[in-house]
Amino acid sequence: MGNEKTKRRFKSNLHLLLRHPLVFARVYRWPLLVLLAGSVLDAASTWQILRQYGPQAELHPAGRILGSVLGVSLPVIALGKLLQMLAAVLVASLWRRWCGWLMVLCGALYALAAASNHFGWL
Repeated sequence: MGNEKTKRRFKSNLHLLLRHPLVFARVYRWPLLVLLAGSVLDAASTWQILRQYGPQAELHPAGRILGSVLGVSLPVIALGKLLQMLAAVLVASLWRRWCGWLMVLCGALYALAAASNHFGWL
C-alpha cells in the first residue's frame, strides 16, 4: 500500500520519455518546439559572439574551456546546446504536471540569452 501511494504521489514522464520518445514528442510537441527555437537562437548568437570576440567572451566556464581547447566552431557549439536541451528535457520530464511549462520556460530563457548576446546586455 505504501509503495502504491508513493508511486501515485511521484508521477513523472521519465518512463514515457525513455520508453516511448515519439509519444513524448507528440504529447509535448509545442513546448519542445519552443525549447528548440530558443536553443537555436541562443546557439546562433553564441557562435556569432565567439567568432567575433573569441572563447574568452563566453561566460559559462565549460563553454569557455571547450572553446579554448577545441576552437570556436559551429559543431562544438551545436553539440553543447544539444546536451543542454537534452538535460532540460530530462529534468522537465521528472515533473509530469509542469513538464511542458518547464520546457517553455527554458526555451524563453534561451531566447532571452540570445537577445542578450545580440544586443550586448551583459
